[in-house]
Amino acid sequence: MDERLIPINGLIALLRGEGAWPGLLRDRGFRRHQLELPINTPLGDIRADALIYRREPDLIVPCESKSGRNIEEAQARKYIAVDLSWLRRTGAVPPELRKVHDVNVRALFIGREEHRADLETGLRKLGIDAPLLTVGSERVRLSGTSGILGMDDFDVHHEGGLPPGRIPIDHQSSEQDLLEALLPQVVAAQARNDDIVLVESLAERVLPEWPVLAHGARGAFITRISEVLRRLAAGEMRGQFRYEGLAEPHTRGRIVIETTPATRDPRGRTQAWQAQRRHAGSALQRRLEREIAGQLSLDELADQGGLAEE
Repeated sequence: MDERLIPINGLIALLRGEGAWPGLLRDRGFRRHQLELPINTPLGDIRADALIYRREPDLIVPCESKSGRNIEEAQARKYIAVDLSWLRRTGAVPPELRKVHDVNVRALFIGREEHRADLETGLRKLGIDAPLLTVGSERVRLSGTSGILGMDDFDVHHEGGLPPGRIPIDHQSSEQDLLEALLPQVVAAQARNDDIVLVESLAERVLPEWPVLAHGARGAFITRISEVLRRLAAGEMRGQFRYEGLAEPHTRGRIVIETTPATRDPRGRTQAWQAQRRHAGSALQRRLEREIAGQLSLDELADQGGLAEE
């Protein structure tokens, strides 16, 4: 998982209560509406990393995820300026609350537990009174909720380690990180003997949070992974698959599988999958020995692809 994305994955874990993480926000009635959601504010536009909400008391919370130690003043003040009227202008109000006239809106800043002191200092120096959620591999803390109906401070130790990677990568991740997520999916398609796979289908498999990702963020992610797939098909995995950009409206491109060890004579499949492993290792600049969290390892792919024992 890209380290920049630990805070947003921590928020999602607290909303879902999975991976030995406590469902502290879920248990308080919070749900996620959308991720990477464009919002207009009186101080300028933002793209909220998450918009969560709860009912009775009704509360909408635009969330700013910070991977580092600093608070960016201009961005932070835009979050603070958001109210229900601006959410309505943007069309960002969750469906359950669209007919409710009196909904409190409060921004939440999210960071890593090891950066808490710096983030607290940053908010204080800017005179910003807003809740701060920090997430870590052993501790999660929410503070600054005084006076916000429906939100309460907590300080909980847990044994869940880093949060599950519901968003392991995004359009800003390095090519190496993108390759580590995409290559197992390409190999999985070969193991299933698929011949055509839509790029959007690969994106959905890589990002479990795809259903709540805003439209613009989906487009940016597909554009980025399409570039990676195009280079991969023209380079280390030439002949394995090709990338096709489609001209039809509302299409996102596809990969066409040209060869797969799954179709080989059983006597040669093991060597073929080993060669496939070397192709993947070259693309990643190291062998894909470790299992990508939440995805199939090459050994598992071999089982599904019917590798013969030699």
